[in-house]
Amino acid sequence: MATSGEAVPPIAVPPVELGVEIPPEPPEVTARGLYVASRLLAGATTFFFLGFVFAYFYLRALNQNDMWRPAHVKPEQGLGAAIIACVLVSAVLAYLAGRQMNRGESGWLTPASVAILLGVVAFALQAVEYSQQSFGPTDGAYASVFIAWTACYMVAVVGALYWLETQVATEVRARRSPSRRDGDIRNPDRLIAPGLSAAAFYWAFLAAIGAITYIVLYLL
Repeated sequence: MATSGEAVPPIAVPPVELGVEIPPEPPEVTARGLYVASRLLAGATTFFFLGFVFAYFYLRALNQNDMWRPAHVKPEQGLGAAIIACVLVSAVLAYLAGRQMNRGESGWLTPASVAILLGVVAFALQAVEYSQQSFGPTDGAYASVFIAWTACYMVAVVGALYWLETQVATEVRARRSPSRRDGDIRNPDRLIAPGLSAAAFYWAFLAAIGAITYIVLYLL
């Protein structure tokens, strides 16, 4: 062990012969990393939205000046149901796409694409709801929680849809321009499948968060 007066020798990197390529990282390593990362992201998302759940029930119990939820603060039930229906069906289709991809079926692009489309429809319906509702974030505690919660949820939805879309776009590009036999990536699906599985898992988890959001904000 080096003393305080001695210099610590640098870590020796084994030399690589000229002309020898460093092999790419095994797909199994990336798959494991994406699996763990999607679960960690789900955990972080849970803690984030727990703040809104706490705010809802705390402010509802406090009900200062009877201003928790004035009579005119009524979100559109039909639009709310349509939004969560689109999200749930989209999540189911994304899950099925991941299962098909893992089985080596080439038809997984169709359910994945429809899942993305339904997610975009849900986002558009939320924008329509904002434009038609008769209250704003200053119309009581419920209104402020409703606007903040649904807005942050839509931000998460956009992020999940983007993640899912990148998997579809990568697969489409790989099919249009197949890699050469002597290329580094001989089977791109081995690299795309873990990303699709991770994205589908997180999207399904986010759909469950959306179901809780609908129950708390629209039904309670």
